[in-house]
Amino acid sequence: MNFEFSYNSHFVWLFAIISFITLYSAYKKIIDLRKFRFLILIRVITFAILLFLFLDPRFNISYQEVKELPWNIYIDKSLSMAYHSKPSTVALSSGINNIINQLDKKAIKKKVYSFGSDLDTSWALGEKKFSHGSTNLGIVLDHIKSNKNKNSAGSLIITDGQANIGKELNIVDFSHYNPIHIIGVGDTAPFLDVAIKSIDAPPVIIKGENAELIVSVTYSGEPNKKLSIMLYSQNKLMGSKVISSSGNNSIDKVRFMINPDQTGEMTYRVQVNAIADEINIQNNKQIVSIQVLKNIYQIALVTGAPNFNTQFLKKNIFENSKIKFDHFIFRNNSYSTPLKRFWDTKYDLIIFDNHPIKENSEEWNSYLRVFAKKILSQKTSLALIAGYDIHKDSFEAYLKLMGLSYKKSIIKLESELPWAITENWDRTFPFTGSNFINEFQKDFPPIYSGINIDENNANVLADFSISEMKVPLLLLSEKGPLRFAVWTSPDLNKLHFKTQNENYINLFGDLFNPIVTWLMRTNNEKSFYFRSVKNTYQQGEQISIIGKPIIDSRYRKEGLIHIYSNDSLINTKQLFYDSNKKSYEGKFWASKAGKLDYKVEILDEEKSRIVSEGEVHVQESQIELNKVFLNEIPLKKLANATNGSFYYWDSREELSNIISKRFDRSFGIKRIAMKKTIGVIIFLLALLSLDWLLRRRLGLL
Repeated sequence: MNFEFSYNSHFVWLFAIISFITLYSAYKKIIDLRKFRFLILIRVITFAILLFLFLDPRFNISYQEVKELPWNIYIDKSLSMAYHSKPSTVALSSGINNIINQLDKKAIKKKVYSFGSDLDTSWALGEKKFSHGSTNLGIVLDHIKSNKNKNSAGSLIITDGQANIGKELNIVDFSHYNPIHIIGVGDTAPFLDVAIKSIDAPPVIIKGENAELIVSVTYSGEPNKKLSIMLYSQNKLMGSKVISSSGNNSIDKVRFMINPDQTGEMTYRVQVNAIADEINIQNNKQIVSIQVLKNIYQIALVTGAPNFNTQFLKKNIFENSKIKFDHFIFRNNSYSTPLKRFWDTKYDLIIFDNHPIKENSEEWNSYLRVFAKKILSQKTSLALIAGYDIHKDSFEAYLKLMGLSYKKSIIKLESELPWAITENWDRTFPFTGSNFINEFQKDFPPIYSGINIDENNANVLADFSISEMKVPLLLLSEKGPLRFAVWTSPDLNKLHFKTQNENYINLFGDLFNPIVTWLMRTNNEKSFYFRSVKNTYQQGEQISIIGKPIIDSRYRKEGLIHIYSNDSLINTKQLFYDSNKKSYEGKFWASKAGKLDYKVEILDEEKSRIVSEGEVHVQESQIELNKVFLNEIPLKKLANATNGSFYYWDSREELSNIISKRFDRSFGIKRIAMKKTIGVIIFLLALLSLDWLLRRRLGLL
C-alpha cells in the first residue's frame, strides 16, 4: 500500500504555512491566546484537514485476482451425426455425457453448447437429439473468437466436420488462440449417394427454339458406376442418358436439348436412378420451370392512302422473323388484299396507317360495331397513326373505342412544334433506354402536329410544347383486355430521317420497340423473367435466383433480392448481372424450412422497381445426408493451428489427461480517495460541532 496526492502539494504546503503565520499574528493581536487556546487548536486542526483533503489524497492498495477459466464444449447435433455406422446414436450420446461427467468429477469449470444451423445450449438443458438439418461450423469458430483467450481455458469440439452452411474454416485466424481439442466422429469412408446437384436452364425461351438443359450429377461411391439420368415433361419421358461416373464426390455434366411446342410455363423433371444402400434418395430428382413465349405474332397494316410512313412502317416493324403481317392498301376503291382475310384472321395487333380516309370513311363507319366485336373477342391491340389524309370524324369514331376523343384547341396546330418524352415513360417502360432518349430530347427536331386528343383516359408518353400548353403526341390506353396506342403526327417518316445521325444512333428503335412489345404482349406482361433454379430446396442449401430481361436495355444494372418469411423481411442479398450470359443471378441460404417468398428489385441510377416476385419451398433438411463421413483433414489442421489435439472417437478417453484447470491471474491497484471516506467526514463533523460548543461556552455566539 502506498500514498499519493492527485495534485502537486508544494504550493499548497507553502500556502498553508503562510496562512498559519497570518492567522497566528491576527489572533495574537485581538484575543487572549490562553483563554481561547482550545478553540484555536480545533480550528487549526479543521483547517489542516480541509487543506489536506483539498490535495485529494489517495491510498493505493495492490491486489491480485485469480479466477478459473471455463472450457467451452461444442457438440455437433446435426442429422449426419446419427447416420454413421459407428458409434450408434445411443453410444454417441452416452459417450458425450461421460466426457462431461469426467470433467465434473475433476471440478473443471465448463460451458456446454450444441450447434447445427445455429448455436444454443439445448444439450445442457437435456435436449440430446441429433436432428439439426444443417451444420454451421463457422458459427462455432466465431463464438471461440468472441471469447478470446482470457475468457476461456480452451475449447473442445465434438463433430464429424461436415459443414454445409456458413463460412469456411479459416485456420490462420486461430494461430494465437487457446487450444482447440477436437473429437472426430464417424468413419472416413463416405456413404454411397447420388444426387441431382443442379439444372442449368434458361428462365424463358421462345416456342420452337432449341434450349439446352445442363444437369450436374454428383456421386459418392465406387468409380465407374453406371447411372441413368432421365428427363420428363408433364410425366412424359423426353429423353434418358447413361453415364459412367468416376465417383469420389465427382460432378458429371449431362446435357439435354428441349424444343417446346406450346407456350406458357413448362415444367421439367430430371431424375437419376437410386443405387443400392443409398440412404438419401430425396436428392435424386429436381424440378425446373421454364416460361415459353410465343414465336410468331400476326399483324395487320391497314393503309387508307399510301404515304411516306407506309414503307417506313413495313421496313422498321415488320422486318422481323417473329412477325407475319397482312397489308391492306386502299387504292382505286379496292384493297390490295381482300378484306375477307382481315375479318377471318386473328391478329395480335392492327395498325391504321393514314386510315380511314374520306374515300372509305363511310365503309369503315359501317364496320365500327363488328370491328369492336372482333378486337374484343380476339384480344387484339390497336394502333392509330395519323396521316395527312385521315377523315377526322371517322378517325375519332375509332378513337372512341379506346375511350378517347378530340379536344378543341384554342390555337392553330397545323405547324411544326417542339416535343419531348414525358415522365410517364419510365413508369410505363422501366429500364428501356429512356436515359438515352432524355439525353438528346432537347435536340429533337420539331415535327408537324395536326390533332389534339383529350388525354383524360390515356397515358401520355410524349407531347408537344406550345407556350405553356402541352398537346399529346404519343398516347397509350388500356381498356379491359384491349391495348391501344395513338401517334398524332403524320411526320413519323420525317422524324426517322431527321434523326439519322450519330447523336441519335437507335432513337427510333428505343422509342417504338417497347411500344410494339407492349401492344402485342410479346413478353407476357413482363419486362424481366426471374425464377429459382429449382422449386424445392433442402434446409441448408444455397438458393439461386436467375433472371433475364425481355425488353432490350442499354442500362441493365445490379439489383437486390428481398427474402420474406410469413410476410416479414428476413434478408436482402445482392443481384448481379452477367453481361456475357445476359442474365442475372443472386444467391441466399435456405436457413429454415417452410415457404420463402422473394422480390427482385432492379436498381438503375435513381430508379428502382420490383420487377418480379416468386416463392421457393424449403424442406426439412436432408442435405446432412449428402456427406456422411468424418471430414478429418480440416479438423486436424484446426487443432494443430491452436496447439490442440485431434482424437478419433475411440481414443476420446485420452482427453482426460489433457483438459485440466486453468486460471487467469490479474493484478491491479485499488485507489481509495480519503475525501470519500465516511470516517473522515464524521471526524470533520465532530470537530465542527466541538467548535460550535466551545464558542457558545466562551460567549462568542
